[in-house]
Amino acid sequence: MKTLIFFAAVCTLVLFPCTLIFSQSEPDINAKVSQLKIDSATLNDVIRVFGEPTEYRWGQKTYQKSALPSVYVAIYPRGFGVFIRDGKIVELRFEGVDIGYVFAGKIRIGSSLDEVLNVLGQPTNTVTGGKNEFQDNVLYKDVEGRKGFCYYGRNNKGVRLFFADYKVTALYVTRSDFDAGGRGRSFQTVTPVSSVKEFDDVRFKDLSKLNPSAVAAVIRTLTFNKKTIWSDTNIILPGRKPGELLENAMNPGLGVRKLHAEGITGKGVNVAIIDQPLYQDHPEFAGKIASYHDVGCQSESSMHGPAVASLLVGTNCGTAPDAKLYYVAAPSWTKDTSFQAKALDWITEQNAKLPAGQKIRVVSVSAAPSGQGSPFDKNPQMWDAACSRAESAGMLVVDCTNHHGFIGSCWLNAAAPDDVTLCKPGFPSQPNRGFRPGVLLVPASPRTTAEQYNQNEFSYQYCGEGGLSWSIPYVAGVLAMGWQVNPEIEPGQMKELLFKSAATGQNGEKIINPPQFIAMVKMAKP
Repeated sequence: MKTLIFFAAVCTLVLFPCTLIFSQSEPDINAKVSQLKIDSATLNDVIRVFGEPTEYRWGQKTYQKSALPSVYVAIYPRGFGVFIRDGKIVELRFEGVDIGYVFAGKIRIGSSLDEVLNVLGQPTNTVTGGKNEFQDNVLYKDVEGRKGFCYYGRNNKGVRLFFADYKVTALYVTRSDFDAGGRGRSFQTVTPVSSVKEFDDVRFKDLSKLNPSAVAAVIRTLTFNKKTIWSDTNIILPGRKPGELLENAMNPGLGVRKLHAEGITGKGVNVAIIDQPLYQDHPEFAGKIASYHDVGCQSESSMHGPAVASLLVGTNCGTAPDAKLYYVAAPSWTKDTSFQAKALDWITEQNAKLPAGQKIRVVSVSAAPSGQGSPFDKNPQMWDAACSRAESAGMLVVDCTNHHGFIGSCWLNAAAPDDVTLCKPGFPSQPNRGFRPGVLLVPASPRTTAEQYNQNEFSYQYCGEGGLSWSIPYVAGVLAMGWQVNPEIEPGQMKELLFKSAATGQNGEKIINPPQFIAMVKMAKP
C-alpha cells in the first residue's frame, strides 16, 4: 500500500467558531483524551467525552447521525477529528492547529523531528528522498525530494506523525491493534458486513450473506467498487445489478455523449485540475496529462484525484475526453491554502509559456480554499489573490467557494439520464441542499469514477450519491467542449452562455444543458 486514502475524508471540513470542546473554560484536551479508551470506545463514548461533533464526514459527503456510513470522521473544531470504521475508533486526529494536545508528555503540533525522535526512539530504517510507503518504524525523510516533508509512525507507541519543514503538522493517535485494523492498507481488505442501509459506503465490503432483496432496495444509493462482493445478483432486478449501475453511471448524461458522437469532445483544448495526487496511468486518462506537478503531497494516489480527473477527461466517464490536462497535486488535508495558491500560480506560469491557441482555458478545483465555510484555516487570503492572477491571465477558475464559485449540485434520473427536466437539485439524501440563487446546478449523482490506490491496479467506483466535487470537473469539461467549437469566446462570456442556455427547473433553478450550451456557443460572437 503506497498511499492513505483517509486524507480524502478530512479535506473539506467545515470550520465553526471554536466554542465547543476547546474553549478556555473547558477541561484540558489532554484530560479529555485520557478519558477515552480508544480500543473499546464507541461513538457514544466519543460524544460523552468531547461533545457532539460539528458534523460527520467521509470524503466530500456529510452525513446525518441517524444514517452514518461504515467509514467516517467525526469532525470537531480546529483540526480535531475522530476516524471511525465499522463502529470502532481507529484514530484521534490533530491536524494543523496546536490545540494543546501533547503526546507522551512532549510531542505536539509544531514539535521538531529531533524532538520526536528523542521521545519515540530512532527508526529501524530511514528512507531519504524516496516515496512514502507508510511502513511502521520507518522514517520517510524529505519525501520524494521535498525538503522537510516527513512521515514517521510507531504502531507500538500508538502514534503517526506528518511533518512539513521538519515540524509536526499532523498527529494521529492510533488504537493498539492499528497495524492489523487501522491502516489505510486494511481499507482495501474485503470485510463482511451484517447489514446495509441507504447511502452506505460498501467499497471493499462483502455483502454476500445479505438478503438480495434488501440489497436491491438500496443498491442505487450505495457507494461501491469492483471489489465489493454481492449477494446473488441473478435475482436482483434489471437496472439494479451492480455491474449495470456502474457502467450506466459512466455516462455524464444530459446529452453529453450525443455531443461526443458529433466530434465535440474538448479536442485541442487545454484544461487544469488542482486536487489530491494520482497515478497517471489509469486507462481513463493515461496519455492525457500534459504535465503533472506536486506542491507538497506525501502520497502517490488518493480516492479523490483519479475521480475528478476521470470526470473531466476520462475516456468513459469524462465530459471532455479529448482535452489535455495540466494536473497539480496539492495536500488539501493540511488545510493550508498556500498549497492551493502555489498550485494555481504554477498553472498560471505554465499558461504563460503556452503559445496562442494552446492556452489553458479552465481550472477545476473541487475544494473551497477560502471564504465562509472553508475548511482551510491557514492563509485563506492567498486563494483569492491567486484566482485574480489566473483570471487576469485569461483562465476561468471553477471552485467550491461560496463567494467565487457558481456551481451547485443536482442528480440525474438514472432511468433517463439525458432528460434535463428530470434533474433534481441537491443530493438524493438531501434534496435542495446546497441550492442557492445564482448558481448553476450540475450533475453529481449517480456517477462512476476512476479508482486507483496502487500501481497497476485499475478500478472504478460507483457513487449513488456524489458531492459538489463531482460537479466541478463535469462543468469544466462542458466548458472545454464550448471552447473547442468557438475558441474565440472569452471566459466571462462563456460563463454567461452556461446560464443563458440552462434549463429552468420547477422552482426556478438553473440546470446545465450541454446541447443547448453548445448550440449557443456556436452562434455566439466574441
